[in-house]
Amino acid sequence: MKEDEHVRLPDGRALGYAEYGDPQGDPVFFFHGWPSSRYQGKLMHEFAGERGLRWITVDRPGIGLSDPLSGRSFGAWPLDVAGLADALGFERFRICGVSGGGPYTLATAAALPERVIAAAVICGAPPFGNVEDQAHMHWAYRTLAGLKRLRRAVTPTVIGASRWMIARGADRAPMSWMMKSIPPSDRAAIADYGCWESVTRSYLEGVRNGTPAVLADGELYLEPWDFKPEEIRVPVAFWHGKEDKNLPVDVAQRLAARIPGSTGHWIEGEGHYSLPLRYRGPVMDWLKAAH
Repeated sequence: MKEDEHVRLPDGRALGYAEYGDPQGDPVFFFHGWPSSRYQGKLMHEFAGERGLRWITVDRPGIGLSDPLSGRSFGAWPLDVAGLADALGFERFRICGVSGGGPYTLATAAALPERVIAAAVICGAPPFGNVEDQAHMHWAYRTLAGLKRLRRAVTPTVIGASRWMIARGADRAPMSWMMKSIPPSDRAAIADYGCWESVTRSYLEGVRNGTPAVLADGELYLEPWDFKPEEIRVPVAFWHGKEDKNLPVDVAQRLAARIPGSTGHWIEGEGHYSLPLRYRGPVMDWLKAAH
C-alpha cells in the first residue's frame, strides 16, 4: 500500500495517486467521488488484493496532491490518466468510478478506447445539465443548482461546515441527525463495514487545499458534458441501487441506454452508500474478467 505518490505530467503538473490491492496485479484506475480524494481507494484494498488487482486511486486537479488545472473539464481528464499510465508503464488498463467519479470514468472510456479494457460505474453521477434531470436530484444538490449564481459565495461555508461535522463523527450531532435522513440500507452499511474513518480521512484530504478546486470539480456536474457517451466503444457496466436518494436510478438508467452494449445492475434495497460497500466484490470480479 502506497498512499502519497505523485508523478509529473508532460505539462509539468503533479498528479497525486495512491495504490491499494496487489502491487503486482492488473492495473485499475479508480476515480473517487465528490468531494473526496485518493484515500477513498483504501476501502477497496482488501478486495482488490484478493483478486489480483492493482487499485490506483487518482486525485483530480487541485485535490490532495494534484496541482490545479485552469479550465478543467471531463474531457480533459483522460489526458491526465494517459499521462499517469505512461509514467507507470501501463499500455492498457481498467477503470472504475464511484459517484462523482462516474463521468470521469465514461470520459476516459470515450477518449481512450485503445487503452481502456473495461469501465465500471458505481452509483455514478449522470448528466445534470438540464432542468428535467435536476428535478430528480437530492434536494441538497438541487438547491445548490438553483443557487448557481451564489455557489461561489455559498460553497466555502458549506465545505467548512461539512469539515467540522464529519470530524465530529457519525454518532454526534449534527451528523447523527443527517444520518437519520438516509435510507436504512445506507445507515446499516456504514455501521457494519466500519468505514467512517476512511470516509472522513478521504474527505478531509479532498478539501485540504481549500474550496476552489472542490468548487471547480462540483460545478462540472451541473454543466453539459463535453464528450458523447454514445461514442463509447469499450465494455461498460453500471451498478446502481434502487434506493439511491442522492442520484436516482432512473436517471442512471437513461444514461446507460445511451451507451452501446452497456450492462446495468440495478439493485433492489441498496442506496448510494451501501451499494459501493456491498458490491465491491462483484464489480471487481467483472473488471478482472474483462479482456
